[in-house]
Amino acid sequence: MNAQSASVSFARGAQTTARPASLTARQLSEVELGLFLLSQLTPTASPAALPALLNSSDAPCLERAAWTAKQHKYLNRARLVLSRCRQPACWDKLIERYATITDHLAAYDLSSDRSRFSEKSVGFFRNRAATFKQMLA
Repeated sequence: MNAQSASVSFARGAQTTARPASLTARQLSEVELGLFLLSQLTPTASPAALPALLNSSDAPCLERAAWTAKQHKYLNRARLVLSRCRQPACWDKLIERYATITDHLAAYDLSSDRSRFSEKSVGFFRNRAATFKQMLA
């Protein structure tokens, strides 16, 4: 058991309790940046499409002919920033953990089968979206 997957408490003697894994701030931002990228490039794609998008220039979900120069720039920068998310197993684990965080922390809603996602309509999402645009611009 590693430090990222469980939390151990030593209160009241030697009892240990494992809690469900949560996301670090970095992981939270990676997941949301990945979902933001998908929303900008392939809005109808499943969250599971991100590794293929980051890894391949001919992924089936790519509609490159209709992309603007800005969208191509987003993809190229995201490939650098989200390099860990190029591994499908890593991305899937992050998405599963993201689905378990409390609602007030998440900027996106995921469907129960993880096949769809949507932006939440809360105020702080606009701030995060602006930050993601600046990161990829």
